[in-house]
Amino acid sequence: MKKTTMFLIALTAVISSFAQLKPKGVNWDEQYAFDKCNSFKIEFYAKKGELMKTMQYKTLYQSKGENFSVRLETERKGGGMEAVIDKKNMTAIQLFGTGGGATPMYNAGAFKYPADKDLKKLDLTATTETKQILGLACKKYTYTFKKIFGEVWLTDQITMPNDLGVFRACKMAALHNTLSAPGFVMEMTTEDAKGGKTLMTTLSLQNDVSDTVSFKGVEMGTAFNTVNYYTF
Repeated sequence: MKKTTMFLIALTAVISSFAQLKPKGVNWDEQYAFDKCNSFKIEFYAKKGELMKTMQYKTLYQSKGENFSVRLETERKGGGMEAVIDKKNMTAIQLFGTGGGATPMYNAGAFKYPADKDLKKLDLTATTETKQILGLACKKYTYTFKKIFGEVWLTDQITMPNDLGVFRACKMAALHNTLSAPGFVMEMTTEDAKGGKTLMTTLSLQNDVSDTVSFKGVEMGTAFNTVNYYTF
């Protein structure tokens, strides 16, 4: 019994020490401040056109800086999440279980930018269709990816990167890092062979805000593996 107790004490000490290790290159600031934001929504439809779910996203960014944060907003306790992208430190800090006053879990991990040859590009086919979205002239493109097809509405009237848009907020960049046509994604749809449809829409752009994300005093988990920049 005594040996078992001593072994458990030693094992706990090892686990505790390991948990406190900070992987090399995983660094973050105590606080991030943002003064601009863009808003989006994503709607999920069943095969008969029935709206099943709507999710609201916000991308917070800096007018004088490169850091940004993608936030899934919800009033449901613990139903949201957020990813803060620190480009200086090449670190992404993820918050799981935000919303409704819940205390989230935190995890930080290093990322790397893929080489140009490793970028996954979604090939778009131009159409002659155009329309206005938020007062911006947009052009329609279509695409097919495996068993998924859809359309993308791009505008060239703003020079904002798609990291700050609906393309990144709705995790499309994890599948297709870049698009074959230049422009900012204002709206995008995906449909599958079974009739399910997802509609991603830009609601507003370049709003003035005063928002901070603080990591002071939080218990931060850290990842030892370095991942592709577009995974977060």
